Amino acid sequence: MPRRKDFFHTGLDVSRSEIANVVRGNPTGAQDYYVDLNVRVTGDGSIDDPFKTIAEGLLASSISIASADNRWWARRNRVFVTADGESETLVLAAEKTDLIGMGYDVGSFPKITGNFTIGTAVKGFRIFNMGFIPTTTAPVITFPAGMHGWEMHDVTLYKSEALVNTAVLLSTDSRDWIMNNVRIVPDAGGAFSTIGVSLAGTASGQGRCLMEDCLICGVEGIDVADTSQAFEGGWVRNNTIVATNLCVDDNSSGLLFTNNNLITAAAGGSTDGSGVVDWNTEMICNNRVHASDADAEIPLLDVLS
Repeated sequence: MPRRKDFFHTGLDVSRSEIANVVRGNPTGAQDYYVDLNVRVTGDGSIDDPFKTIAEGLLASSISIASADNRWWARRNRVFVTADGESETLVLAAEKTDLIGMGYDVGSFPKITGNFTIGTAVKGFRIFNMGFIPTTTAPVITFPAGMHGWEMHDVTLYKSEALVNTAVLLSTDSRDWIMNNVRIVPDAGGAFSTIGVSLAGTASGQGRCLMEDCLICGVEGIDVADTSQAFEGGWVRNNTIVATNLCVDDNSSGLLFTNNNLITAAAGGSTDGSGVVDWNTEMICNNRVHASDADAEIPLLDVLS
């Protein structure tokens, strides 16, 4: 009788291939790959013989998506990951690929210790239900210039107690990206990284980006360094931004901020909240700030009169 393998840690006496038959494969007709960071020897990436590392799964997906034989232009590979808290430093993302956490650590998702510094830009890369803990002072995740169409959903980015990260997430000149229910959290002692989300680059901009329903913690919450960035409909909505100093420092004045809760130890500075936000006052609505000296919605009506 062959040994049963419980990929999803269900405790049920079912094989991986039987589970695959239940989920009926990739709905786009593309390829699924499986990664189990607990196996001793790497396999071929199938559900019954998974890869041992995420890097192997992303490399296999990248190769298959790029193959001229597949003609998978409008399809999407998936890389499923199960782990109980493993160390891996990642540099490769994959075109039109979903990286999906299925196993669990303390929470309901795999937690990877190691910075994810993407070396080569690809389009359409998405991350679901994963956690990342840095091992260097570099950003926990770095999306390079030209990394268009990336998405993160239900992802947690941690701060290590031993490190002060320059930023938790760094994105440079990337368009059409989404952050949904992403948690950028302090360390166990409550210390923040220098910047929660750093949007770098130049006039090619971060057009049509969306940050929604996120928790963003940092000495500075969201930072846009370059005044020339063109966001073209970039929207920051329904987030909670917690900072020691400025919650928002948008030097481009190009992002739309609506319905955000801003919490900071800094003083408000004036009725327009200039001590805790630096943004375009013509592109904000229904944001509320709780500062060391104020608790109010900004902008206030007397500022507009």
